[in-house]
Amino acid sequence: MGSIVRGNCRGTKFDMAWRHQEADVFSSDSSKPRATGYVSLLILILLTTLSGLGMEGYLKANAENRMVRRVAQSQQALYVAEGGIEWAKAHLLVNSGLRGGSVSLATGRVEIIIEVSGGGYKVTSEGHSGLAIRKIEELVQLENGKWVMKSYQELHS
Repeated sequence: MGSIVRGNCRGTKFDMAWRHQEADVFSSDSSKPRATGYVSLLILILLTTLSGLGMEGYLKANAENRMVRRVAQSQQALYVAEGGIEWAKAHLLVNSGLRGGSVSLATGRVEIIIEVSGGGYKVTSEGHSGLAIRKIEELVQLENGKWVMKSYQELHS
């Protein structure tokens, strides 16, 4: 400290070490830290790409799973609606004045509407399973104690 006060600017060991480090930072022979930076950047890009591919695979698998579930629910809704038609036929044998009903099953629920049509009945059955809804209409007629199907169609709304 005395040398700075007297005007003599002579460097201490600390000053010399500091100047040496400054020279290393600004010298052209600093290729090693740059190479490490490029490798880190390359690894970061690689990890980002692999993460993106993994996310894409997950989203595709999840979408496929939802589609399969919806198809299964749609089939279940159709089966429930057909079960509603059979329910109506069984109950019409006992009570010919029946004009509708609703049934809840393990796989869904069904709403049935029965109308007199000519010599038979027009039975409309709407099956619900999950988000799926399927609606069918069947014209049936009782002949010799057995139900005869005159027409069958699925209704789309």
